[in-house]
Amino acid sequence: MKRRDFIKRSILLSAGLSAAYCGTKGGEKIKIVILGFDGANWPTIDPLIKEGKLPFLKKFRAESAWANFETIKPTKSNVVWSCIASGKTMLKHGILDFAYLKRNGIKIPYTKSDRREPMIWQILDDYNKRSAVFNWWCSHPPDKIKGVMASDHMRRIAASRPEKHPNFANAVFPEAYFEKFKELALTNNDYLQAVQKTGLPDFDGLFKKLYPGSDIRKAPVIKSYKSFVRHDAYIEAISRYFLENKEFDFFATYFRFPDVIQHFITLFLDKEYKENLKKHLIGRTLTPEMNDEAILKIAHLMEPVYRYMEKILKEFIEIERKKNKNTYFFIMSDHGFSLFHGGYNHYGLPKSMKAPDGFLLINGPKIRPGQIKKAGVYDIAPTILNLFDLPVGKNMDGRVISEIFQFQRKKRYKTYKLGKMNENKRDKNYDEETLKDLKSLGYID
Repeated sequence: MKRRDFIKRSILLSAGLSAAYCGTKGGEKIKIVILGFDGANWPTIDPLIKEGKLPFLKKFRAESAWANFETIKPTKSNVVWSCIASGKTMLKHGILDFAYLKRNGIKIPYTKSDRREPMIWQILDDYNKRSAVFNWWCSHPPDKIKGVMASDHMRRIAASRPEKHPNFANAVFPEAYFEKFKELALTNNDYLQAVQKTGLPDFDGLFKKLYPGSDIRKAPVIKSYKSFVRHDAYIEAISRYFLENKEFDFFATYFRFPDVIQHFITLFLDKEYKENLKKHLIGRTLTPEMNDEAILKIAHLMEPVYRYMEKILKEFIEIERKKNKNTYFFIMSDHGFSLFHGGYNHYGLPKSMKAPDGFLLINGPKIRPGQIKKAGVYDIAPTILNLFDLPVGKNMDGRVISEIFQFQRKKRYKTYKLGKMNENKRDKNYDEETLKDLKSLGYID
């Protein structure tokens, strides 16, 4: 071999190795873990941290880069989580709302078949990265990736009768994993056991005591609480199993419980206080002091909810760190909540009102701790690609949050396009269950 050719091949080999390793001692391979908690926000977390009720979260934030995570309007979860995973606006990625109308007036939920841009795990797949993705919005049927994926339909198996379980075989890829998913569903399908295991309140029972004579089946959101609890307990179980027992380069899982519970949490405010708050909201006479007082009361009601979130964080981080010291954690929500004349919510806000920030924590061996001045939902995908030393999407709308890294890396760019993995298939059962789910939350009529 000529010396010139040997040098050229050596340079190419070196470049390839640098793409697989990221500024770590001894060239150890990095991993990235995303834990998503819908609706979690600093205004309801901070008072609990100040009162010493979330000690792990307090310590973890002190060791992490963190931010008030800027979101977008419309502040709808499927839209925003698609922005997070793609790094692009909704006009680019194609998920524009919860549902749309066909010509005959039938509502159809937005699904994976409506995506126009690749998600981060699809991009990583092109670089032979193994991914594990669970319960992400608009992910059914699951993408055929190197690794494992359970779509946002899979969680419903936890609240389904065993004879219905075969209907969920198409919610996991590879389908060879379905038996394990089914096994975990059979041990995570009891509501009271899930309440005990998670530490979440029995809001179903509390509602019946607080509102005797009221039909919970007619109460928005809380009427489906039993199912939501079983869903998230199940997502915790399958996520934990794969985190403990399988190896991946990229791991992402998503939980709904902070958001779902905040949609009905004001039901459990003191009756007299709640009526007075409602009067001021409708009359638009709520002062900043009254707003802060209400948020503090909501934070106290949310304490067991955030304790469960903290438990997941602590245990998942400990599991992963025992296996790999070079794992980077991205902990985030898609939005917060605001008090306005329509109540306590995150969508349907007045045009003049800013979409309420979510929360963001980034932690890893070479992360600078401290508050990030500006970070938003478009920034996660490009930051992850840069952390893997891969080209950032040329038409991504976010930026690399490079100031948090204790190293410098030249940014490279590439245009990523959606490949054949995005089969344009619809699942009638998924569509029906998704519409039922959205109606229970009051997202659609």
